[in-house]
Amino acid sequence: MDYDVVIIGAGVVGLACAAVLSQKYSVIVLERHESFGKETSSRNSEVIHAGIYYKSGSLKAKLCVKGNKLLYDWCRDYKLPFRKAGKYIIAVNPDEEEILESLYRQAQNNGVDGIHRITASNFNNVEPNVRASASLWSPSTGIVNSHLLMQSFENKAIANGCDFAYNHSVKEIVKKYGGYSIKVTDTENNYSIINSVFVINSAGLDSDTVAQSAGIDIDKEQYRLSYCRGHYFRIKPGKSSLVNHLIYPVPPADALSLGIHITLELDGQLKLGPDTMYMPDRFKDYSVPDELKDKFFSSVSRYLNGLEIDDITPDQSGIRPKLQKAGEPPRDFVIREESGNGLPGLINLIGIESPGLTASIAIAEYVYSLL
Repeated sequence: MDYDVVIIGAGVVGLACAAVLSQKYSVIVLERHESFGKETSSRNSEVIHAGIYYKSGSLKAKLCVKGNKLLYDWCRDYKLPFRKAGKYIIAVNPDEEEILESLYRQAQNNGVDGIHRITASNFNNVEPNVRASASLWSPSTGIVNSHLLMQSFENKAIANGCDFAYNHSVKEIVKKYGGYSIKVTDTENNYSIINSVFVINSAGLDSDTVAQSAGIDIDKEQYRLSYCRGHYFRIKPGKSSLVNHLIYPVPPADALSLGIHITLELDGQLKLGPDTMYMPDRFKDYSVPDELKDKFFSSVSRYLNGLEIDDITPDQSGIRPKLQKAGEPPRDFVIREESGNGLPGLINLIGIESPGLTASIAIAEYVYSLL
């Protein structure tokens, strides 16, 4: 089988790439699971981010800000459920107010739409159950149904003639004259070969090993991933009126995540999370230990009134593909065409964690520009 483009991985970014690239190229998407979005793309906060937190000039900053607008347009065009709910980032003491001010400057540098400071009295009028000495209001932050978003990308790609091969795993990528030969296996270990001019590695948690299978030294290139699990706890429905918007504390000093925040869902329910827990190996363990309950309650009780510990229960977890190890500073997305490694036409997307969902269409357009 011959195609212009092989996309490895049917998470939200791989699917967005399929929807965009299939407008011009013949495309096949290879996915080892039985359907799309079985890992990181379906285990997150489903937040449409504004682009506040990321270093100015980074791919994360540029693609998040652009992707925010593209994603809202896509949702409107394809009649997907979403809510431009808005987000408050809050400080509860003078030290956090300094961090909040630096976030405000960062957001302005990144071109974030509409962000502005809110006085304590005005904030208390709209969120009376939340204690904050200062806050920022991000009107362009929202929520989306990630499953229906991914379904719409798949539908668009199929309408463009894209093929999907679920239950197929990539075993080897071999460079040949004019392109690549990709060896894949199905669930019964039957081998097949797919030939293409371009390969898009959007394999998420295993994007580093896929790059390695093409012959890239992932330690030299600093592509090796670490798994970082984030847990969520759900607030019982009777307390769903405690907040009216997304509520984020200032990020923790370690910069591993945006902190345990309160997320609205489209049905009006609330959940807390995620936290961060680096995994000792690459085992995909999605358990949510009940003993984390005290940690979550304590974290949120710093700023939320009216919540009791028995109001929260374990929900789900997700695993982030982190390029930085525990204790290291955050790193940018890797989106790289590998001619420099002797592999022209291979594009690696590695370390695509948050804000990957928000940036998905912008990432796809960026990949398109690299072909």
